[in-house]
Amino acid sequence: MIKEIAFTAYPANDVAGLRKWYEDKLGLKFSGPYEEEGVEKYNEANVGGGYFSVLTTEWADRAPGSASGVVFEVDDIDKTVADLRGKGVTVEDPYATPVCKITSFTDGEGNKVSLHQVTVPH
Repeated sequence: MIKEIAFTAYPANDVAGLRKWYEDKLGLKFSGPYEEEGVEKYNEANVGGGYFSVLTTEWADRAPGSASGVVFEVDDIDKTVADLRGKGVTVEDPYATPVCKITSFTDGEGNKVSLHQVTVPH
């Protein structure tokens, strides 16, 4: 039945603005906008083997700030947190579990984003 995750979608009032936020803060590279009447409605960035997408609230049928499911894997969570804080992002202090470190923050439209670093391969 299920063979893979196609994409994760985060809602935005301003797709172009939120896309730029992810480009500036996290360095994501988006493939190019889908526009209607000159307004960016959808865009996606390839991350590993999947896609992270931002789309209009109408298409997502969700309000900005309601998404919370994406967790990006990073090589060095402490460095990434420092980089984000240097860019003005308020990031929670990372906490350790028996197999990883994890932290969270909100994006430019209030959606929850998490970062994860494996510390014990499993």
